[in-house]
Amino acid sequence: MQYETLREVGRNIDTVCKCMDVSFGEIMRAIEGGACSLWSLEDATLAGSVCGKCISASEDPDGEREIHLDEILELAKKEGLCFDPDEDCDF
Repeated sequence: MQYETLREVGRNIDTVCKCMDVSFGEIMRAIEGGACSLWSLEDATLAGSVCGKCISASEDPDGEREIHLDEILELAKKEGLCFDPDEDCDF
């Protein structure tokens, strides 16, 4: 399923990382705390640190995860919760 908003994700998904039992709420708290890259999100939550299937669809070829960290980060950027640290900023 393709999610359009973080709110929609939160209504449908409890656990993002099954290996480390990391919830969507924990992911969102890390993002709100400034974890706006895959590396910082993994560092803050340990999500993606075992099998890696929750990181991205390319790491999950059989589609075992409902959503991936990179998708959550893209929605967070789209909704203005964080910015891409690799993009140029005007400040």
